[in-house]
Amino acid sequence: MRRLPIEIRCPIHGAIRADRDEIRIIDSPYFQRLRGIKQMGFAELAFPGATHNRYSHSLGAFHMAGLAFRNLFEDFEWNSPEEMKRIWSVLRLSALLHDVGHGPLSHAIEQAMPSKALITEGSGKASHEDYSRAILLRSSLTPLIEGIFGKEMPLAIASVVQGQDLCPGFFSVGRSQQSVLPAVSSLISGEIDVDRMDYMKRDSLHCGTTYGNYDQDWIFSNLLLHENQDQLHLAIDSRALYAIEDFLLSRYHMYLMVYLHHKAVVYDEMLYQFLQTDEEQTKVPHDIKAYLEVDDYWLQTRLRASKNPWARRIVEQKPYRLLLELHSDEAEESIRYADDLEDRLKKENIPYFRSSSTGLLSRTFETGKPLTKSFPLYIVYRDPRFVSASRPQNRAEALSEASDLFQGYHKKRIIDRIYADAEPHNWRAENKN
Repeated sequence: MRRLPIEIRCPIHGAIRADRDEIRIIDSPYFQRLRGIKQMGFAELAFPGATHNRYSHSLGAFHMAGLAFRNLFEDFEWNSPEEMKRIWSVLRLSALLHDVGHGPLSHAIEQAMPSKALITEGSGKASHEDYSRAILLRSSLTPLIEGIFGKEMPLAIASVVQGQDLCPGFFSVGRSQQSVLPAVSSLISGEIDVDRMDYMKRDSLHCGTTYGNYDQDWIFSNLLLHENQDQLHLAIDSRALYAIEDFLLSRYHMYLMVYLHHKAVVYDEMLYQFLQTDEEQTKVPHDIKAYLEVDDYWLQTRLRASKNPWARRIVEQKPYRLLLELHSDEAEESIRYADDLEDRLKKENIPYFRSSSTGLLSRTFETGKPLTKSFPLYIVYRDPRFVSASRPQNRAEALSEASDLFQGYHKKRIIDRIYADAEPHNWRAENKN
């Protein structure tokens, strides 16, 4: 008897289909832990509908990875059905598990994480990416993945998530045995990855905004593979360039208007202050099994039990007041004005803290130059309407070269804020003089 896929209902994508093997990963404790972690942390204090979790987001990314695969590899010549199934599975599972090590409430929780050496390898403080790698490679999830999808699969998933080939030969496919790791990894973490594609639509819906909308179908229908140095990279047909630019702008505006909202930022900052001064009991455990308990409830319980003044402010929702907010492309302009206010606060012994948030058009490109750890997204000129003498047919170039958008948005958008234990109206009135 044919085993029918399971359907999971989603407010963004409708029916998300998963086969029985994928469901076993979804039902595992480490993935189910994501039910207890809100996708947008403290943002619900500004946007009451933003109470969705990383579990639903990861399922959405998993679904979109399947859609992207079908479009990207539609005409690809595989050596065997097993080879195709291998890449299909690693892409879907990488999207599903990309957030499996994420901490509760806010990225600020990483201040309470132990040394990286206790989790994986290297120096410095551990991050949620280090926990994700440890969960993939040495937790109870590891033998489950190996038993269903093969011994190499956990390391292959880690390769995709990290953008680094840790599993030689796994991604060499097709008649020419070229590596598809750059293309697959770019779909998980890149300019147009399924992670951002899902959270933009999902967060926009739950926040009641429209900034996160973009033309998903047109982008997906124009996905291509581009050969470069014996590797296959993710590319887009030039006729979808405007859709890509719209996507980048949508994300940029979501950050400025939603993710960096002053109310979410002040709670993130207060949590950061709490974690900087708190007792040992709020430290994140390095034991991977114990990490199963680390979710929003785990952190909220410790906040409620603490007498730390920052914890009390968070629990009782008594944030510092916003005294100053400056939006600027030039750091010097913000610094000068904010410095004056900071000096006055110090003179009057008023408790305060200062927060500087940065909005970037692209996380792969900064000031128009590719970052070394990212695979580039290519634009391929196939459509005669977009071909010219300087851009002949089938020419490929990196997105930063193909789009003029980076020239207009190459600067960081800086939001400089000062919060204090003071009433804002008095300070605003004086600042006008």
